[in-house]
Amino acid sequence: MILPDAFQGYRRADGRAGIRNHLLILSVCGLNGPGARKLAAALPRAVPVFSPYGRGQLGADAKFHRDVLVALGTHPNTGAVIVLAPDAGLRALYQQQIEDTGRAAAGFSLQEAGEDSEAMLAAAADAGRDLLAWLDEQDRVPCPISELVLAVECGHSDASSGMIANPLAGDLCDALIAAGGAALFSETIEWLGTETILAARARSPEVAERLRDFLRERQRTARAAGRDLRLGNPGPQNHDGGITTLEEKALGAIRKGGTAPIAGALAQGAPVPGPGLWLMDTPALSPESITSMVAGGAQAVCFTTGHGNPYGSAVAPTLKMCANPETVRRVPGQIDFDASPAFTGEAPRRSLLAPLAARFLGICEGAPTGAERAKECDEVISRLGPSV
Repeated sequence: MILPDAFQGYRRADGRAGIRNHLLILSVCGLNGPGARKLAAALPRAVPVFSPYGRGQLGADAKFHRDVLVALGTHPNTGAVIVLAPDAGLRALYQQQIEDTGRAAAGFSLQEAGEDSEAMLAAAADAGRDLLAWLDEQDRVPCPISELVLAVECGHSDASSGMIANPLAGDLCDALIAAGGAALFSETIEWLGTETILAARARSPEVAERLRDFLRERQRTARAAGRDLRLGNPGPQNHDGGITTLEEKALGAIRKGGTAPIAGALAQGAPVPGPGLWLMDTPALSPESITSMVAGGAQAVCFTTGHGNPYGSAVAPTLKMCANPETVRRVPGQIDFDASPAFTGEAPRRSLLAPLAARFLGICEGAPTGAERAKECDEVISRLGPSV
């Protein structure tokens, strides 16, 4: 088998397996943003996740925002959390849901600190140092490879993406699924022109129809705003890289999901319910798409790029793969796996799967990614409606 039966990970109290042991600084409202940045500077080993909103949101937008923050706070890669909130109620809401999963959490609010941000941050920094010391005492243990969920993404694509990098990412997905794990991809509008192909791969007619519904709804949203999704896509950067039509781009994009049957179609940010290949309804912007898949439980991301792209998830290590030799030479620090030998004809694509799988396993067991080293990591939560 390309992947081993087990990897060295962190076993959580809720039964899930993580590949990082993060102390998360979870800032749940824009009022806490400046303080959260100061706290992150005081605790450089902590991972900050900021929300610029958190009040005045309504209905589905408010629920989605809260659900994603909780999902990141209870993610398999999260070992402990510092919650920063504007008031005692929000602090308790998030802290309790995190603690209910068996994770250590410390919560602080401006209200409970008498609106004294400096006092609140001093207490949070003390708690953070204690939590980091506690996390340092935890060891990795053998975990089944079947517990891994891999999110796949593409961004700033060119011809090398559709020809080599995306198919190679798909090969990795197939290998993980064959080992009992799960993979997912998203960016709904990038399915345009491939609906028939995806529907034919769906495990049931219901899954096929749900995929079509997701795409129809994105098209309706765009039309209501006066936008035709068929225009301006591919974009100028795609054209510069040799992608000429929407169908060409879509056919390359879906190859990153491999060849497995599509087990289901998930709403944005919904948990991945089991093994196999899953599709998730998300916006096309990579940060929103990736955060949504990570909220769904993906412990790692494989992100292919043609022109280069520095972005990575803050919570899930993001393996950056590129098959364009010029890009690999230009931004070597960004690229975690060089697939260009297959693009230049020096090696068959299939011959790169074993070294890619080894790189993936190394990252799962603690090797840093380029985005982690460069601290080019963040999470971006979609808005589903206006605030009041």
